[in-house]
Amino acid sequence: MGNRSELDEIDSNILRLLKQNSRMSYLEMSRQMSISDATIQLRIKRLKEHGIIKKFTVIVDPASIGYAVAAIMLVQIDADRHDVAKNTLSKIPEISEIYSVLGEYDLFIKVWARSLEELNEFINDKIRSIEGIKDLLEIVIVERVKEEFFSM
Repeated sequence: MGNRSELDEIDSNILRLLKQNSRMSYLEMSRQMSISDATIQLRIKRLKEHGIIKKFTVIVDPASIGYAVAAIMLVQIDADRHDVAKNTLSKIPEISEIYSVLGEYDLFIKVWARSLEELNEFINDKIRSIEGIKDLLEIVIVERVKEEFFSM
């Protein structure tokens, strides 16, 4: 059960329902899917054991807590400082995502700020001050067209 081809229709429907509402009860899922809640419980347990369901979590709307500005940054790092820079960046709470990438840049990061002024200060005071950062390409997001976790 390590890949999508091994998920049957029941597993796929369980994942779809959990994605819509991870707090949905087994009983409610069983009603919607017309199968027993024991089957739902066993299937979810198996999906967790196989690492398909990694965790249940809360997704916070950044704007609702004052983070109205998001930016994507492409980061170039000195080769000998790559791991240190990644670890330093990963400890900064305003950075929500970090990906190592191939190409002209080494990292793709997503940053949140309360304002453009705060974003500018963040870039200059926190990002550019990290040892090994060679270059940044900053892209301010003006509209989130689609933003979600992996879906099937």
